[in-house]
Amino acid sequence: MAKFTKDLKIMADEVGLLQNSLAEVQAGQRVIITGYHGGRHLRARLLAMGLNLGREVEVLQNDRGLNIVGINGGRVALGRGISQKILTEPVAAKLNLRDG
Repeated sequence: MAKFTKDLKIMADEVGLLQNSLAEVQAGQRVIITGYHGGRHLRARLLAMGLNLGREVEVLQNDRGLNIVGINGGRVALGRGISQKILTEPVAAKLNLRDG
């Protein structure tokens, strides 16, 4: 059974948090962007790069503070700080929630 935390507004289940920051995702995984921790300037910047809510991206590289994601056949490089402000869910978890 899912429960909500008031402070972070992040859904959790018995296994653990369903949402992670983009900085925590390992290379080779596909995720869906579900939220941001930041103001309107950060959101505008991410939207300009094509990283809007609901977008599916693939993490190509995640090491030493640099995070490279594949989106629309291209690549976007993000620093560790911005990557930590982007909330994501694994694609498989999103599909399982729709099925059941």
